[in-house]
Formats: sequence, structure tokens, C-alpha cells
Amino acid sequence: MLACPPIFIIAIRATLLITYANGHVAAAFPDPLQDLSSKPQVIRDMQPFTHPMIRANLLEPILDAIRAQGHDPAILLRGHALPQAPIDPYQLIPLGKYVALFEQAALLLLDPFLGLRLGQAFRPELLGPLGFIFQASANLRQALLQLSAYVSVWQSATRVELIAGDTTADYIYQIADPSLRPRRQDAEYSMASICSLIRNFLGDQWVPLEVHFEHAGPPGNRRAYTQALHAPVFFGQNVNRLIMRAGDLERAGISSDRSMMPFMERHLLDLARESREPESFARQVNYVIARRLGSGPLSLPSIAQELGLSARSFQRRLAEERTSFRSLVRDQRRTLAESLIKDRSATITAVAHTVGYAETAVLSRAFKVWTGASPRAFIRRERHAAAGTR
Repeated sequence: MLACPPIFIIAIRATLLITYANGHVAAAFPDPLQDLSSKPQVIRDMQPFTHPMIRANLLEPILDAIRAQGHDPAILLRGHALPQAPIDPYQLIPLGKYVALFEQAALLLLDPFLGLRLGQAFRPELLGPLGFIFQASANLRQALLQLSAYVSVWQSATRVELIAGDTTADYIYQIADPSLRPRRQDAEYSMASICSLIRNFLGDQWVPLEVHFEHAGPPGNRRAYTQALHAPVFFGQNVNRLIMRAGDLERAGISSDRSMMPFMERHLLDLARESREPESFARQVNYVIARRLGSGPLSLPSIAQELGLSARSFQRRLAEERTSFRSLVRDQRRTLAESLIKDRSATITAVAHTVGYAETAVLSRAFKVWTGASPRAFIRRERHAAAGTR
């Protein structure tokens, strides 16, 4: 497995935190009519929607797959209290219901690789103006930065980052709410879709170096992944990550029509402004904690530095919101651990490492504090409760 780039040259996520090599962080929402290479204007960090939402048009590939197998998608839509066809593509629906419907559709169709398969067929048109802007970008770097900058218009509470190093670059996708699980289908669909977008931009010969998934690997033959993604695949990672050659970022697209770019960008900017609201400082800290769990230092000084604050100012900001760094780390670990351990294919050792514990004994002690039970007892209790509701 490739090592992560040693130097974070630039990282952008849906909340638009930009990390420079000197460790300083700016929160930005750039004017899309300006050159993306210019230094971002520092503004208040913003995040759309209090509750995670997604545009309804992203349901269409799933519903089409259900219809193709002779099933009526209306039954699933009603079961999740989602709008019936015809669906307004701009309508916002709960992200949690979308994720749950995706998982249920895979079970209905007896297709555990549904998300992977739909992602292979993903076309830029499904993203509307954002897909056009991706295709019209000057090079892959700009295309991925545009996707990062505007993904929150289509799907909120989602971290999308470009982290470029000297020889490799990572493109990261992760739903920020760890309680939205299982979400294997969404993760595999999203990573395969990003690969499809890049191949459509650079040509069919492009391949990533590696693909990482946060969920545990499914049992049985995994050949479907290498056939779909054309790269080694690793499971049980801290984030969903696409690793590519850094040089790919400077490659121009095989075809680009930039004539409509200003109009498309203005439309996306208007949508973003309509849906944005101020974000709490605690949520900003939670995003950094979630990214670092199991993969990077979780010390207060290091995270304060990433957010451009002294340790004292960092603590004061959290105290103003009646919380603390220790509480945020504990809550993130607990939520993620409880979600992961419900996965029948996940091992306690893997869960411990994912949430940042070096030993399973530490996780076991923490679990007893959180839930009053050991991890194995917690699993038995949850499965007994689930059986009782059937």
C-alpha cells in the first residue's frame, strides 16, 4: 500500500478548508469567475443544511436499475418516505434515506456490487452544471477542485478533499456523519463515479494507483473491484481514498468547451448561496478529528494549528460552544466504533485501529465506559434487539 503524501500542499473539502504547506488554514468560498490558482479569500466557514441532504436526481440511476430488473421502485420510495416519480431533480432529500435506499436496493436486486456497477456507468451529465464545469476545466487539478468546491450544492455534510504531494495525490470522499451506516453502496458508487469522471476527462487509459474503502471487505471473490477500478483495492481504511499520480493533475482534458463556464459557475454559486448557513466551530473541529482518526495525530495543539489558532484560542472557541476537545474526540470515537462494530465482517482489531486505538484492550475498556458492555457483549445485545424487532 502506498504511503500518504508527506507534505499537504493543498487540501479542499466541501466545507472549503484549504491547508497550505506552512500549516495555515483558510476557509474559503472562491468566486468561480476568478482564477482558481489565486489565493482564496478568507471568509467564515460555511456548511449547507443543518441535516445532511442530497439532490433527488442522484436517485435516478438506482431507480433505473430497479426498473430494469422488473421491480417497482415506488415501493422502496414509499418505504423511505421519499418523493415519487416524476422527481424534481433539484429537490433536496435526506442523505440518510438515500443511503438506506441504496443498501436496500442492492439486497432487492441480489447485487452486492450495485454501487460499483452503477459508478462504472456514471456520466458527467448526472451532475448537471457541475458535470459541465468538470469537463470544461483546464486540467484535472482544476476539475477536481471545482468538484470539491461545489459538491456541497449536490450533497451536504460530505468531505471531499484533494491532497497533493510531490509524487502522488489523494482524492478523498467521506460522508461526515459516522452514524449513517451501512453505506458501502454509496462509497463504492462514489469512488467508481469519480474514476469514471476522470476517465471521461483524460481518456479511457487513465488508471488510479490505489483505491481505499472505509468499509470492511466483502467475503468471497474481489475480482469485481480490480476489473471495475483497474487498481489494487484496500478495505477497512480510515477514509474512502483514490490515489493517483501527482502528474495527472496537470494533464488537460481530451475535450473542453469553456464557452458556457461563466454561466454554469454563476448558477452553481447562486444555488450554494441559497442553501448555506453558518457552521459551528465544534463541527469544523469534528471534520478534522474524523479525517485524522486512525491515521494522524489527534493532539489539541496539532489540530489547533491546522485551523490556524493557538491552543488557548482553540480551547476558548470550544468552551464558548459548551464543549471541549476531549469530548469531541470521545464522541467521534464512540459513534464511529459503535457503527463499525455492527458490521458482521468487521473485526474488533480493525475497529480499534480505525478509531485510533493501538490495542483492542483499550477499545474494550472504552466500550465498557460508553455502553456498559464489552464490544462482543454489545454486538450480541444489538443482534438480539434487531431480531426482536423482526
